[in-house]
Amino acid sequence: MVNEVVKYHNDLNSVSMRNWTSEEMNFFFSIIAKIRDQSTREVSFNKESLADLASYSITHNKRFQDTIESLAKKVANIHYIERTSNSFELMNLFTKFKFEWNDDLSQMDATVKVSEEFEYIVNQLQVEFTTYELAEFTNISSTYAKTMYRLLKQWRTVGKKEFGINDFRRIVECPKSYSVSDIDKRILQPTLKELSPFFKNLHVKKIKKNTRGNPVTGYLFTWKAEKTEKWNENKFKEVSQKSYTTSHYKQFEQWLIDYHVIDNDDLEIIRQLEIEVFPFYQRIAEEKTLDDVARHIVYISNQSIKNVVPYLKKSAKNYWRDEISKRWGKQ
Repeated sequence: MVNEVVKYHNDLNSVSMRNWTSEEMNFFFSIIAKIRDQSTREVSFNKESLADLASYSITHNKRFQDTIESLAKKVANIHYIERTSNSFELMNLFTKFKFEWNDDLSQMDATVKVSEEFEYIVNQLQVEFTTYELAEFTNISSTYAKTMYRLLKQWRTVGKKEFGINDFRRIVECPKSYSVSDIDKRILQPTLKELSPFFKNLHVKKIKKNTRGNPVTGYLFTWKAEKTEKWNENKFKEVSQKSYTTSHYKQFEQWLIDYHVIDNDDLEIIRQLEIEVFPFYQRIAEEKTLDDVARHIVYISNQSIKNVVPYLKKSAKNYWRDEISKRWGKQ
């Protein structure tokens, strides 16, 4: 579901998730996206809506059930400990995380409720929060990359974030046996590859101590800072279906810029896209939905593209044919 936005307090970024699977992370933050601004009211999901949010394809009901049960056990370990000289208090994130199903598993439903103590994490956020599109997060496969995505988004308008070597090891929870070379090969290089579509000009620099051997003491991540205007939670929601060409073309252009497929100063490329690509996107929007166009743009943002216009023209044309053939039952 491309128009869902994950928004939560930065305190949630301190939760250890290294032993979570990619699917469990997708489901968890899909739930966070759905329950925000719901106070402590119970929120329910059926399996189809939850799977849609998390970009999960249900091919086997038992596997889906096992994944949600595993998620529930990990969610049970998300808590805050407050200790004083005379007391000890442990508070859980959720007061309820219930999962129900019928005998043949054809119907499954989840019900969650945020605890009063942790309501601030997902509700009534004004200043200190992390926000990003769920479609981006669920398209990242590596759990290392997912962790870094969440953390870097916290500094999205700053354009840089430095981690000391020990803090970095703790945050990504890599094996203690990993050398600097292992971190570079198994964590940093794959992470940069996966996150580059979402952070323009993303780079990481090793910080070294000026002593014998030049040991690495930390890492500096840099990228093009996002603009600081007020976050628009409706930018992926459908606009009025009454005014098409101009408004939709601008929307297509903005999505391609937001997902770093093109730059906003690529005026000649934008002009060519309006002639050769946007007509196909327009037909998809009219005959399907704007969500289908956005879904395609999210997909291509993860591809390696050399010649933008020819690639998008072919890809958009094929995507339009595929989507329309699905609608009319053609092969």
